Amino acid sequence: MSEWARRAHHYLNITGRFRGFRNLSDGQKYQVVKEGLLEFLEQNPLSKEEAEEALEWFLSRKKIHEAKALAKIMKLKFRRRR
Repeated sequence: MSEWARRAHHYLNITGRFRGFRNLSDGQKYQVVKEGLLEFLEQNPLSKEEAEEALEWFLSRKKIHEAKALAKIMKLKFRRRR
């Protein structure tokens, strides 16, 4: 389990990033999540290995926008499971 990903998701939730999330377009959702993750990364650095684990955690819990944003920020390949 990725502790970093769990805490990042919690951070996005408590800072109000997900307020009105359902009413946003996919592009807006991605941007909101990306900005939140960048803020969280400033306070909680992440190595490449931990980033891959966090990406898997987001994908396994169907947090697609968070997974896409983290992959882009950390320059990882985003592989969506089907």
